[in-house]
Amino acid sequence: MLRYLEHKADVIFEASGASFEETLEEASRGLFETIADAKKVKAAKKITVKQTAKKLDELLIFTLSDLLTQSDVNELFFARFKVKKFGKKGDSYFVEGVAEGAPMTPRLGRTAVKAVTLHESRVLEKDGKWTARVLLDV
Repeated sequence: MLRYLEHKADVIFEASGASFEETLEEASRGLFETIADAKKVKAAKKITVKQTAKKLDELLIFTLSDLLTQSDVNELFFARFKVKKFGKKGDSYFVEGVAEGAPMTPRLGRTAVKAVTLHESRVLEKDGKWTARVLLDV
């Protein structure tokens, strides 16, 4: 589930799911929907993203930041992101997933996102339900 919240200057949303992986996929949808009309993006190209971090909130932000960078560098709008691997090795969490998208077109574009920030971002798990809050600098 994805829910946008009020913010004076930037975009903030909460994503939730039954697992961290599902919540990360929902958070990526929040990023993609902010950038473009992701529902209309045809998945023609795949990009693999891998990240590690000491904390889950960092893993969330690092992964979303990598997706934003891949979108910019490859000039793609993404339709979806699917987590393929997630776990903890030693004292670090890791994730690997695949983003699917298509070349950027002006008719699908919405908002230019400059960065995914750690400010106000968090990941919480309570009673088997995961929630992530993400702030996008626009």
